[in-house]
Amino acid sequence: MSSSPPIPVDAPSASHPIAGKDTLLDKFQDRLRPPHTPDSDVDEGFEDDFPDEFPFWYGGASGVQRIERRDTPGLSTASDDETDVSGETDAETLLNERRETYRDHDSVLHYFIATHQSEKMLDEYLDGIIHAFLNEPAPVFAAHAETPETLQAKFGKSNVPNRRQSVGDGASVETYLQQVKSNVIDKATRVSSPKMIGHMTTALPYFHRPLARLLAAMNQNVVKIETASTMTFLERQTIAMLHREFYSGDDPFYETYMHHPEHSLGVFTSGGTIANVTAMWSARNRALRPRPEAGFKGVEREGLFRALKHYGYEGAVIVGSKLMHYSFKKAADLLGLGDDGLVLIPTDEGFGMRMDLLREKVEELIENRILVIAIVGVAGTTETGSIDPLLPISTFARKNSIHFHVDAAWGGPLIFSLEHRQKLLGIENADTITVDGHKQLYTPMGLGLLLMRDPNLGNHIRKTANYIIRTGSVDLGRYTLEGSRPATSLHLHASLHLLGRDGIGALITRSATLVRQLAARIQGWPTRAFQCLHEPATNILLYRFVPSYLRDKVFEGVGGEVTEEEDERIGEVTRR
Repeated sequence: MSSSPPIPVDAPSASHPIAGKDTLLDKFQDRLRPPHTPDSDVDEGFEDDFPDEFPFWYGGASGVQRIERRDTPGLSTASDDETDVSGETDAETLLNERRETYRDHDSVLHYFIATHQSEKMLDEYLDGIIHAFLNEPAPVFAAHAETPETLQAKFGKSNVPNRRQSVGDGASVETYLQQVKSNVIDKATRVSSPKMIGHMTTALPYFHRPLARLLAAMNQNVVKIETASTMTFLERQTIAMLHREFYSGDDPFYETYMHHPEHSLGVFTSGGTIANVTAMWSARNRALRPRPEAGFKGVEREGLFRALKHYGYEGAVIVGSKLMHYSFKKAADLLGLGDDGLVLIPTDEGFGMRMDLLREKVEELIENRILVIAIVGVAGTTETGSIDPLLPISTFARKNSIHFHVDAAWGGPLIFSLEHRQKLLGIENADTITVDGHKQLYTPMGLGLLLMRDPNLGNHIRKTANYIIRTGSVDLGRYTLEGSRPATSLHLHASLHLLGRDGIGALITRSATLVRQLAARIQGWPTRAFQCLHEPATNILLYRFVPSYLRDKVFEGVGGEVTEEEDERIGEVTRR
């Protein structure tokens, strides 16, 4: 081999990885030599944002490479003093230049090869932040300490910073996390606090925090088996476990369908909204399915207008309670029905859907040749926690061959409570059921699922492609509205195994008991300052504050019934 150019005086010794055998200089001179990966990395983690040694792949010339831009208003153009990298340079000059400008190089590759020590230091730093967030008492304010305007001001920059620290806007991991702690974490809503009882987001079992880190490290994409070899089957198993709780299938049923590539017992989603949309999508497609003998290719091929025309319908609607979740408005919009495609049925004094009005309305729709895509029963409304009469609804829907969907995003886990599961009587007849893991199954946010009673239902919305979600594969993305998804099913799998049926049931029963006790205390409060608006069906209680001058009228009827204006006044005072 020809002699190498002289090593600069301030270069590392011959034993150093850069200047020893197979040096960086050699690699510049002999580009045909195969690259190698360093045995160890000396990145000091977030305290030293650049490693002390730069690896062999920094083989390009230094400086800012020119980017040709069109003269577009609002976009800066490359300046004339930027370095032109088209010229050649010898290896020694290149190495010297690289060593002098290394700390300004825009490389981020070292973030992908962090050492055990650097990650350990980062984890310890984050552990302290998490402990403080979860355990240190937060100050109690009569109103928010920060207004939306002051919080908005902390996030006013819209430019993406340069990576190079020399230009003044780059940040180390440590600096970035300090900013996140100050601007985000310290002022974040503490949903796990016992003082936060007015929301459906609560504290989590501790094991979900390390599981979340594990999922980030694995970074599985469950859209296809190629990027989620084991998680694909774990997700199908988890769906089957919940499917069995609601539908009570036998062993042969789940042995046949749990992992069958051409059938689906349900799908995971990012939440109840996507689950409800998927339910309505599958119901519509099944109602307007292909009829090859009549030359009709189905709604998913020919569209809603031609499908309704083929079947002789004048329109299509979704029917449910007026307390139905707002996600059904989105579903009606996406399916081409519009807001008028939602038919809302009034509720009774217990906030359950009135069966008499449901029968009357559906019979009217059928008579007028309007397709009822689905009847939606709610098991745990957002406002009151009320449960619709699921058994009569299911019987009526089946009699009229209408898809019956139960939105059990909140109340579904009552199925685990021996004391309360009878409130879900009739849910076993539902064609589809929405359940949210991130509500009462105690998983992190972003986990919902849709259960399908008929394993063939998913085939009405199944999609395939040549490069992914292929025909005959077990790719989960064939049946989901969403494409790429994280393997959040592991969180629910963990909750079901670690909390167990009896553990989840105990949590549900305890929560419902506490709400009943709260209702009793409110109703027996000596000053009658608060009014319960219903008997809690689950573990949600709706109550309001009553001003002193209206209490005799509200509780005793003194002076007549409460007027609409007075009722609005009570609501306004309560919101304050």
